[in-house]
Amino acid sequence: MVREAHTALVVLGNQLFPRSHLANLRGAEVFMAEDEGLCTYVRHHKQKLVFFLAAMRHYAEGLRRVGFRVHYEALGREPKGAPGSYEDKLAAFVERQRVRRLVMFEVEDSFFERRLVDFARRQRLELQFMASPMFLTARPVTDLFLSRQRKPLMASFYRWQRRNLDVLITSAGAPVGGRWSFDQDNRKSLPPQLALPAPLRVSPTEHVRELIPLVNQRFAQHPGELSEGTWWLPVTRPEALSWLQRFLEERFPRFGDYEDALSSRSPTLFHAVISPLLNAGLLTPAEVVEESLAAAQRNGVPLNAVEGFVRQVIGWREFVRAVYHRHGAWEMAQNHFHHERQLTPAWTEARTGIPPLDDVIRKAQRMGWAHHIERLMVLGNLMTLCEIEPHAAYRYFMEMFVDSSDWVMVPNVFGMALFADGGLFATKPYVCGSNYLLRMSDYERPTGLRGPHNWCDVVDGLYWRFVDKQKETFANNPRLKVQLQNLAGMPGERKTMLFEAAEAFLARYTRLAAPVRRAV
Repeated sequence: MVREAHTALVVLGNQLFPRSHLANLRGAEVFMAEDEGLCTYVRHHKQKLVFFLAAMRHYAEGLRRVGFRVHYEALGREPKGAPGSYEDKLAAFVERQRVRRLVMFEVEDSFFERRLVDFARRQRLELQFMASPMFLTARPVTDLFLSRQRKPLMASFYRWQRRNLDVLITSAGAPVGGRWSFDQDNRKSLPPQLALPAPLRVSPTEHVRELIPLVNQRFAQHPGELSEGTWWLPVTRPEALSWLQRFLEERFPRFGDYEDALSSRSPTLFHAVISPLLNAGLLTPAEVVEESLAAAQRNGVPLNAVEGFVRQVIGWREFVRAVYHRHGAWEMAQNHFHHERQLTPAWTEARTGIPPLDDVIRKAQRMGWAHHIERLMVLGNLMTLCEIEPHAAYRYFMEMFVDSSDWVMVPNVFGMALFADGGLFATKPYVCGSNYLLRMSDYERPTGLRGPHNWCDVVDGLYWRFVDKQKETFANNPRLKVQLQNLAGMPGERKTMLFEAAEAFLARYTRLAAPVRRAV
């Protein structure tokens, strides 16, 4: 147990872990700070700001109740002449408390990790990082695994994780059910008559109610709708645990079948919607896996749902973190397709005229959330087809979603959504025309309209224009080269009509300008 008078525990807003992880630190002072700079280095979604700030305030209160001495810097309560930056606030605390040693959990976003390391060096402080319960496998372990792979592939990482963690593995070391992945069983569209779950929401807490007017006033130019009437996110540990149990009891059995489905009838379908809670530390992946496996056994949840959910938690999430720490800086410097177009306001105002895209944008403004297929095959797909510059797309994803962080979005945007890294870990660009969107959704193909007035023609035009411009990429990929034959066999009149529809969309809803670069 740490009891040195000159030790301080620094807790960040995404490190709100169960207090059991702090058992050896009860003798330490605790420093927590809300910071304008961290709220504004990108224009974070207003609901994200309230979510993190409210969760931090509740967490600090919980620490105080069990005897921690917490120093907390709150926005809106700053005394005149208070220190400005996060480092300034921390420096004032260190001097006042005569701190010589800082202890904290691993910092996942590299830019802020560097800032804290530099701060400790300037202040001549000892800085100790503890392994983070935000992940199941330690960072050095996953890094060593990737270092031994010729190409980082999710499939091999996931199999390794399953064995390493002994999750859904038989006594003989084989995958339960005889397959590592049941992904092919998880691509059903929603039957029209299927009853869908009610929208998810919790009532705003006192801290949420206090923060809503502050954020609306202080961060007025940030995206996102924000009011007490539309608040929906858990911000406390008990709320997070209840949220997880609701998923496991109400939606888990159908999660697998419909995890890729698109629908205008329900914002969350059968998804767990726990990424914000995991990324803030209100839930840990260890307990999510344990609870989900127990619920699956208790309720007879189909294996495709269990495996599909587990794959997201122990596979993709941990894989993305590992890729970020090993390759993230390199990925952010890549632009494989040399795309330089910028987004127009229509991409935040839901005025593109493409119903699946506009619906996802409206939902992102309303909730700060969308499921993985909406992000990949709607937003990411159309940004790729529209030749959006990677940093502009990255900034968009950082700003529009409550679960965004550098470690999340760098691999997901540069690697998966845009193929901007040229296929570091993705096996192909994830692009599609309207057929996929129609097949996976309840949207309909317009009748009696052609060209720029028919959203399906617009999407198809963007797709085939992209295929035409990226012939080399398609020719060199066995999974894609058939599309070159399909393009070559397309009647000339249809090709002209589609390409003209695409060019009209690009002229109206994108612009060519100097590339956006990230400033931190």
